[in-house]
Amino acid sequence: MNTPQPPHHSTSLIFQRQVAWNGISLAHYRFRAGDLPEHSHRQHLVLVTLTKDCKGEIRTSSGFNARPLTSGNVCVIPSGQPFAATLEGEAEYLAVYLDPSLVVRAAAEDALVAMGGGVEVIEKSSDYDPLVVGIGQALLAELESNALGGRLYAESLANVLAVHLLRHYTASGGDMRRFIGGLSGQKLRRVLAFVADNYERDVSLDDLAGEAGMSTFHFAREFKRATGTTPHQHLIKFRVEHAKALLAEGEMPLSEVGLRSGFSHQSHFTRLFRKLTGTTPQSYRLMIQPSTRRIVSDLPNG
Repeated sequence: MNTPQPPHHSTSLIFQRQVAWNGISLAHYRFRAGDLPEHSHRQHLVLVTLTKDCKGEIRTSSGFNARPLTSGNVCVIPSGQPFAATLEGEAEYLAVYLDPSLVVRAAAEDALVAMGGGVEVIEKSSDYDPLVVGIGQALLAELESNALGGRLYAESLANVLAVHLLRHYTASGGDMRRFIGGLSGQKLRRVLAFVADNYERDVSLDDLAGEAGMSTFHFAREFKRATGTTPHQHLIKFRVEHAKALLAEGEMPLSEVGLRSGFSHQSHFTRLFRKLTGTTPQSYRLMIQPSTRRIVSDLPNG
């Protein structure tokens, strides 16, 4: 999925960085004061303001007008809707681009478009939407880490955002029917076995949902209901547990431990290992290996 670009003839762009996954992409923009000419995107656009005090406005051809003035403001522009912006000072934004098919699929799977109905994302602004802001910040962290495993995380966030737009940013959103079917024990065991066999590669949400024979939307929800964690959290926990076993076994270089456990680079390995265990891989090795050697030496003929 290619990340959409601001208009090429815009002179107000200071810098941008971007990343794309299946169905969702993120761009981090900084603009100087000026006008952003009218343009549109194929994807639904969700803008999150990062600047503390930004005077300006966003205008659409339908007459919608939004004035994001402080950090945390959210503005949703639907797919294909032309819009322009005027900024009176330097401003910084996160732009999340979501494939419209994800919202349509979420609606269809929750029986919101039965009998030939449709779903329409609408222009809407919010002073603060904590879920959207959290998704934007999480995707930005993935952009900065450039880590293996980000694919599964981003696709899970795309599903969450699609359902959120459906509930709060559509003309017919709000009354979603509850999915009744669950994740059986057999299906769950199949998914967990798949993770155990494939934790070193960039596993996708489609991979896991396919093992369960479910849609990605229902799978992500039912997996968390069954295990208490998201698919991405389970994958990271599995990788950290594997790394702990390798650290206890011997003197394998830390960089190799990380790679063999499915982490793409050392900093990502260290950050997530510390997050889940409260200590670094090196500190964990120093703590665990002396006790392991002492147990071995106490064995008969050890």
